[in-house]
Amino acid sequence: MDLSSSSNPTTSIAIILSRRNSSIANSNKTNTIHLAVAAKKPRKRHSARDAVKFTLEHCNFMDDKRRFVNLDALLTRLAPVGRVYVSCTESAELNAKSGKNHKQVRRAREISDLFTKIAEVIDSRTDIVISTNDSDDSSSNGLTQVVSTLPKPLHNPVSAVDYTDTTMRHILGGESSPNHLTYRGDKRLADDMLLKRALGFLLHQEHISDHNEEDFGAYETKAGTLDSHLTLDRTAAEAINLLPPHHGGVATCVVGGDVNTNSLYGVLNKCKTKMGSRTLEIWLRQPLVKYKQILRRQEAVSAMVENQLNLHRLRDEGLSVLSGVDLDKLCSTILSFTAACSSDGTGAMGNTSAALESLYKLHYFADGQLPRLIEALEEICPSDANNEEEDKVVAPPTGGDQEEEEGCALRSGLASLKRVQKELVRSVQLVEAVLDFDAAPRAFLVKPQFDEELTDVRAELDAIEVEKDQLHEEMNELWEEVSGSAGQVRLENSESSGGAGGNASGGSCVWQFRLPKTNDSKILQQRLKHEVTVHRLLKNGVYFSTKALRQLGTKKHDLLAEYESRQRDIVKNAMSVAGTYVPVLERASVVVAELDVLASLAHAAVQSPHGYCRPIMTDGEEDGMGIELEEARHPCVELQQRETQFISNDIKLVFGSSSFLIVTGPNMGGKSTYIRSLGAIITMAQIGSYVPCKSAKINIVHHILARVGAGDVQDRGISTFMAEMLEASSILQAATKRSLIIIDELGRGTSTFDGYGLASAISEYIVQRIGCMTVFATHFHELTALEESEHVVKNCHVTAQKATDGSNGLTFLYKVRPGPCLESFGIQVAEMANVPPIVIADAKRKAKQLENFDYRKKRKAGEEDNENENEDEHLNAEETASAVDFVNRYRKLPLSCLPPGEKINVLRNFLKTTQ
Repeated sequence: MDLSSSSNPTTSIAIILSRRNSSIANSNKTNTIHLAVAAKKPRKRHSARDAVKFTLEHCNFMDDKRRFVNLDALLTRLAPVGRVYVSCTESAELNAKSGKNHKQVRRAREISDLFTKIAEVIDSRTDIVISTNDSDDSSSNGLTQVVSTLPKPLHNPVSAVDYTDTTMRHILGGESSPNHLTYRGDKRLADDMLLKRALGFLLHQEHISDHNEEDFGAYETKAGTLDSHLTLDRTAAEAINLLPPHHGGVATCVVGGDVNTNSLYGVLNKCKTKMGSRTLEIWLRQPLVKYKQILRRQEAVSAMVENQLNLHRLRDEGLSVLSGVDLDKLCSTILSFTAACSSDGTGAMGNTSAALESLYKLHYFADGQLPRLIEALEEICPSDANNEEEDKVVAPPTGGDQEEEEGCALRSGLASLKRVQKELVRSVQLVEAVLDFDAAPRAFLVKPQFDEELTDVRAELDAIEVEKDQLHEEMNELWEEVSGSAGQVRLENSESSGGAGGNASGGSCVWQFRLPKTNDSKILQQRLKHEVTVHRLLKNGVYFSTKALRQLGTKKHDLLAEYESRQRDIVKNAMSVAGTYVPVLERASVVVAELDVLASLAHAAVQSPHGYCRPIMTDGEEDGMGIELEEARHPCVELQQRETQFISNDIKLVFGSSSFLIVTGPNMGGKSTYIRSLGAIITMAQIGSYVPCKSAKINIVHHILARVGAGDVQDRGISTFMAEMLEASSILQAATKRSLIIIDELGRGTSTFDGYGLASAISEYIVQRIGCMTVFATHFHELTALEESEHVVKNCHVTAQKATDGSNGLTFLYKVRPGPCLESFGIQVAEMANVPPIVIADAKRKAKQLENFDYRKKRKAGEEDNENENEDEHLNAEETASAVDFVNRYRKLPLSCLPPGEKINVLRNFLKTTQ
């Protein structure tokens, strides 16, 4: 399911790379690079006086140049993206120098490699729309346009600042405009020249200049940060099944289901309108991190959950009438006709029927659909005549940080809709004065009363309709005479006949007769061959016409052309006036979309078979805060298990006592579902939704970082284990105390010793240096010993019951209980998969030979073990480890490269060291 349709407004992004050191922390790391990003985002206007159509958001950050994880997370938030331009400051400097030396050639190659890597990250995304607006000086590599050399105005910082400031002054509304004053007072832009170059790069590539009058005052600027919303990169988004999977993969295999149950979007998308569905996707891509904003949404959802009767009325009577309406598309249509009329008279407008149809939809929304929505909404939150929110305007939900932080979302939405209704009163009067409602929606024409000549033409058209009905009646009578069957001849427009035998626009055949049986063509050709002309035989019958019908159709076509010509100037003037109401419609779209999403979240909570709860949100880092979920369920998986009940489990991650949770247990026991459900529930809570729990207390999370699944990147020479380590490295660099880390296996792609060592070291690093909430599912049972040395580490395990009939069968209980599980039951699972018995028997034998029982026996035996037995086992383990270390160090000796005499000396020194 492609949510990011190319018909939706998209974001354009410009990225400039710089390898030079900056004031940003960690800039001296060899694996990081400085990125400056500028984004041009569509913006819905708040009022008729609001001229701003776009927001220019800018930010800079350090990123891992091997995976660009921060950029990937930013693209998740900004999607759908239409154009991505990439360049580098040093490429311009290198090209400006003549006679490149070896050092410059090496730097140029490094920059080219960076371009390739960043293009791979961007091109691999499925939420970027392929652009057809390629610049001449760019190389389009997939979805990314790499500009190897910065445009001439941006070659050096001084000219770049001058170019950017000049253009920004124009598009922000002039020297003294509020938006330009905000731009001039932005300290980040003043201190970081790279950001200004990124803005200038975006302006140049998007052909935005100070010469275009349409761009005057149409933009605003905004300083962006990576932590303005909950950060989710692609790995985390796929792990928690944020959006429907575009391709089969780990998330699809884990969750399965259909389009309604395989993602959070599918579970929560009960929206009645297209605007609502698009806004829900934005909310899921941009979960909130501000407490008041989350609370504002929660209160609106709670009001509807507690009043289900009015919730159903709002959805069925208020929002359902808008199910076929796309206000965003209507705004775009009206603006395109308005622009066509103003730029090239009336000729560029094309057929006036489409323009009049947009006026009809405007009238239908303002006079029919909007009052019903307001009436239904008033049942949930009755309006107060003294309420000050009547004069407030709801800010766009697409910019979560711009939302109202206080007040009821439903009440402010109602107030805003009433204001929209008042502002659209004159638009209703305009349409009623211009449009002929007697003909609509069959035909969209100007009222004949507007002009005497139009009245005359309309009278002739009405006469043609009467004559057409007479011809139809006569043909039925003629057919009854020759066939004996009455009332079988249909009269249809040629457009609805599939274009059979004629072209309505050409006037040769506006109408056609149709007989439902194809065999009737023989009777027509035999009995009425002089009266009728057969056009075509189709599955639904035979199409034919008479000379009188064709002449009448030609006459109607000519009259409609004359009517079209005379009404064109009227339509032009009407569309010019209608264009002034587009900002009001845009604000209505914002409010309707927000109400639709809130109602959808409430409906999902109400209709859940096992019940949702309102989470209690907290915001802090003190000990005692954290995540406490009682009877938590995976929102997607629970809907797929129609025949069996989903087994719910508790999750407790609390700062200072249990912030690191190690989950062990058998394969297929439910570990992955357990830890992924945590990420899904957190995301749901931070968009304002209820969550699938009996009770929930959630401390706001700033990042969800995930290491799940296994897969290589063959085209880039990255093995499965290397990909795993790159993900782990990115997590350790990006995590803060307010992060949530989800690890589903780590260190399994290498030897057991190396893998356990890495898993243990990474766990200790998270606990001791980061201190964030973490769930770690693993089969390294030795890792559970971390609970003894770190007080914030807690063990739990998923349960399974062995068969009592002597076989190796397992019954998975899917219940999570405290403490570690010291068996993985891998061989039992293999037996359940029908692996040949001889292989199973051999596996059991080798497992007994190789497995180190030291730690597990000590945990199982506890205080009952004899101290001597423990000491012997400990010594045996030490001897085994010493022998393994001896062999490994011997293998590393470079004996094959040494002459015989030196080999003896090296071996003697080696043995002395070993002793």
